[in-house]
Amino acid sequence: MLLWKRKGAIPRWLAGAVFLICALAMTGLLASEVTPRRERLILEASVNGGKMTLETGYEYGGALTLAVTLPEWESQWRPMLEVRHTGEAEVFLDGEMLGRMEAWDGKTLGNAVFMLPKDCAGKTVTLETAKEAEEPLPLLFLTDSGVTRETERAYTAKSTLPAAVFAVVSLLVLGLFFFGLTEGHCDWPVLLLGFAALTQAFYFHAQSRGGYILPPEIYGPWLCLSRAALFALPPLFLLLHMKKWRKLFLPFAILPGLAYFVVAGFQTVVPAFSMVGSRMGEVFYLTVAALVVCAVLEYRDENQVFRLFLPGLLLSAAGIGAASLLSVSGLCGGGLLPYMQWLVSEITWHQPDLPLYWWSAFVLLLCFLVSVLSQLRFLAARETQMQVLAARESMAQEQLAVVQESDESLRRMRHETVNHYTVMQKLSQAGAWDRLETYLDGLLSDVEAVPAMVYVAHPAINAVLTTILARAQKQGIKVEHEVSAPETLPFPDTELCTVLMNLLQNALDANALAPAGAEKWLRVSIHIRGAHLYIGVENPRFGPVKYDEKTGLCHTTKADRTVHGYGLKAVQAVAQKYQSELLLEFPDGMFSAATALQMPEE
Repeated sequence: MLLWKRKGAIPRWLAGAVFLICALAMTGLLASEVTPRRERLILEASVNGGKMTLETGYEYGGALTLAVTLPEWESQWRPMLEVRHTGEAEVFLDGEMLGRMEAWDGKTLGNAVFMLPKDCAGKTVTLETAKEAEEPLPLLFLTDSGVTRETERAYTAKSTLPAAVFAVVSLLVLGLFFFGLTEGHCDWPVLLLGFAALTQAFYFHAQSRGGYILPPEIYGPWLCLSRAALFALPPLFLLLHMKKWRKLFLPFAILPGLAYFVVAGFQTVVPAFSMVGSRMGEVFYLTVAALVVCAVLEYRDENQVFRLFLPGLLLSAAGIGAASLLSVSGLCGGGLLPYMQWLVSEITWHQPDLPLYWWSAFVLLLCFLVSVLSQLRFLAARETQMQVLAARESMAQEQLAVVQESDESLRRMRHETVNHYTVMQKLSQAGAWDRLETYLDGLLSDVEAVPAMVYVAHPAINAVLTTILARAQKQGIKVEHEVSAPETLPFPDTELCTVLMNLLQNALDANALAPAGAEKWLRVSIHIRGAHLYIGVENPRFGPVKYDEKTGLCHTTKADRTVHGYGLKAVQAVAQKYQSELLLEFPDGMFSAATALQMPEE
């Protein structure tokens, strides 16, 4: 988390906003590809000379005549008349026949296209046919080859683009799963997202083929199975990552998917299901509501997956809502405007599957992004763990060297003890008191030079003190310590080592700046004050301090700031975690850093 504080790094909210803008721009681009930029012009024709309206024409049976005056058609292409009709018909332009719609093998083609002259504006098109009661009236459209190609392209994109997007997502999910396996992290729930995306790829592929790739008795249940998979699997993925509220969300994640697949999928087989099959999508609104509530609860309980999911959900929902409002209000045009207007009209007419479909597709993509971020977090945590292990190994080797050095010094002093006693006895007998005092001072200096092996009962604290204070003695730093801590403390060893090593290392670095002849010293205090563990380090100061009142920290004075300057930030983070502060004071010639960590209750 502290890496976001680096110089030159942008804030999280700014990065998220830029990413969201790019995502919305890409969504708008893809949406424009599934909407024709120019559409056919429907012609409002009079029925039987105006004696019949379109509403009453549906019930009419018998001879039928439609007539319409052609408007101006501004296009570089030659205009065409498109007729959609299920029966035989004859088409005339100002009394001259344009063509005939004839039956083929007992059936009509269903539509026909007739070329019009470029100067057709103002001329009258007449269609003569016959229809039976409760058959639809013929539809007349004015179009051209450019609009036809644009419509065909949009229709193709409407099925192929979603199929391609979901296919890519399924492949990315599969790649993420296998990458995790290579790194020793088996995140098998992510396969649920891959299966949901794969079913949608086949769903759009089957739709573009008109269902001919599957038998009719399988095609309907397959479409409902793919919808149920998309609606149910992303919530199931999130269910598997819940901790405290899993049992509460379980029925909302499982039962709606089963009910939807059984009732909607087999409504053509079981007649009783057909009454409610088209409305079964509404049961997933319960899943959506329960998911939002449980996501908030898991976020409150500091579930790391939902710490990523919920902010992404809220931020993306806000962006999509803003884009929808802009599109509907007309402030955002292009292909996105008619598409969003169509989407809003579908929701207004209470089609429950449509908003649920886009919600589920969005949650699927969001869960995939959460999985990617979780994988990156796992790799970062493992890398940090490896660095901690490497640091511990280095500290252990250094501590072993200190112990060996202390043992060697003590062995040498024990070997020479008899000689020291003999010399002191001779000097005492000779009355050479000045020489005896000088000799004793030398022995005392030799004893103080032997590194201590045990400072405190706590193993982690003792290891840090043994290592760092041995370095201090080698650098000629006078060490004073007043430390007392029990063998066990209610803090992780890693956090105690973070505080001690950073403060002590800063003290060593400060002493290294001492000019020639200046006194080097270091004072460390560790003890328990009530319900707090006090840790304080003092050292001399030989240069200016760059203090930041906003953060309450001092900026590093080292040349390479990309690898330095994070020690005090790490200490401050640990202090704040345990309801404390890092207190920095720097009076003339001295610098002190102290904190009092509140011990958590057992």
